[in-house]
Amino acid sequence: MPGVPHSLASISSELFKTLARVFPVTSASDEFHEFPQVLPEKPQWDRWDCFSIDHVEDISRKLFHWENQLALPVTDTEPPDPTGETCRSTLADRIDRTHLINAIRILREHLAIVRKWERQPTFYLTIASIGMAEALAAPDPAAPHDRAIGIAALFDQATKNLLHVPALFKDLGLEMVVGVGNYLRRLSKSIPELIPALSALDRFVSTLRQLPVSRRFHLPAELFDRIIRFHMNTGMGVETIDHYLDLEIQATQQLLDHIITSEFNGISWEAAYQQIPLPEIGAGGLLGLYKRQVDELAAHLLDMKILNSEWEVTCPVQVKPVPGFLSATRTASSYSIPPGHPPTGGTFFIYNANDPAEAERGYQREYRILSAHETYPGHHLLDSCRWRLENPIRRVIEQPLFYEGWACFAEELMYHTGYLKGTNDLLMLTRRGFWRAIRGKVDLGLQRGTMNLETAAKTLHQAGLALPQARMVVRKYALNPGYQLCYTIGYQKLRDLFNKYGRQRLPWFVHSVLSQGEIHFKDLAAVLKESSKTQ
Repeated sequence: MPGVPHSLASISSELFKTLARVFPVTSASDEFHEFPQVLPEKPQWDRWDCFSIDHVEDISRKLFHWENQLALPVTDTEPPDPTGETCRSTLADRIDRTHLINAIRILREHLAIVRKWERQPTFYLTIASIGMAEALAAPDPAAPHDRAIGIAALFDQATKNLLHVPALFKDLGLEMVVGVGNYLRRLSKSIPELIPALSALDRFVSTLRQLPVSRRFHLPAELFDRIIRFHMNTGMGVETIDHYLDLEIQATQQLLDHIITSEFNGISWEAAYQQIPLPEIGAGGLLGLYKRQVDELAAHLLDMKILNSEWEVTCPVQVKPVPGFLSATRTASSYSIPPGHPPTGGTFFIYNANDPAEAERGYQREYRILSAHETYPGHHLLDSCRWRLENPIRRVIEQPLFYEGWACFAEELMYHTGYLKGTNDLLMLTRRGFWRAIRGKVDLGLQRGTMNLETAAKTLHQAGLALPQARMVVRKYALNPGYQLCYTIGYQKLRDLFNKYGRQRLPWFVHSVLSQGEIHFKDLAAVLKESSKTQ
């Protein structure tokens, strides 16, 4: 493995091969942030993820073993590799080791302690949908037929595993199963191997409807604190993050007040936002508007020397509506890229993009900022750079704090480059910062038990979201505790690094950050400090 010491390379290689074999869907998709996004040596389309208790316990033991091996003291000199050469332990080596240990620990604790595979019906429905979608996109025409054979066993395993399902997760599962069932029934007309899966799905639904449920969906306080401190890599506990969110809300409110006082004659910022002119949608509807915007963003970043022309050709981005079978779990806009070295392209999803009513919810007014967040210089650029890395450890490991923090920082970056400018753009950017911090407070409130679903929805409504939509999204937040914190906290950490190292060297800063993978921010700070000495 290029740039990776031998002992570290051998453990990571064994780990990734194991994950690709045992969890071929969850470890190949970026939908499941707890799993490294492993690129298998050869796709095995006849396999599905195995979440039997025996398999989960077995892989948990292996993860614990690998974690302990990596945690052993390291001397200045790594053991010699088979060729007799010796790799010195550099800053990069230490970052790789820490990065891999963290990834192993997060996956182990999610499997053994968080246990989504026992609590969330949507977990299995997402695996089934994405697994079939991946097979359909494969160049091998037999792939969908091979993968369809085992899907019934996946649903039957889910039926056995779901023993501790909160009422909220049960309801979300019953909602999602409608779209998944319709999707599989359509496919079964050309893939007859799916017919047994439909019967298994009916058994799954029947069992789910009869399950006794608990009202409590939030995690124990100690576990939630551990998730946001270590799994999300914030390094901060609940109270500290709560404080930072309050500071961000205060700062964005003050800036909103300043903008509307100086530019909008003191009307409310909500009214000022509604006065921002809507762009012409033009040919292709809302999707066409976004497609054209993505091209404009790429061209701008080429001019700024942040992109080069090869990105246009080798790693394109598509703009599509969110598939119906994923609408129960996906957010309003999102991005996804399949594993690949080099990367072959990603997809920017717009929720219900063919519905004209969506224009009323900001998708038309904020199309430039949303496109920057999801594509250039946001998620697509970040993930494209990650998948180009020669280092296999950094290539496959994502972390939500870095991932969402970078995309939020990417919005501000377009203001620094002059692409976004003027009062209206500043108002929208500031409003989005305020909105992100409120979402973080809602995430905290739901998991601490200080907010119920209705209170959380009303909090989002007061921040500018239509109440029906607010009620829908807060339910999704509960599926991924701590994730909503990552937008504000990750952005703050990148903003601080930018203020320290990047304000006068913007292209250098972007290239330096994106060349490291999604490492811990304290490690990124060390890299930037060292690299800045030569600039």
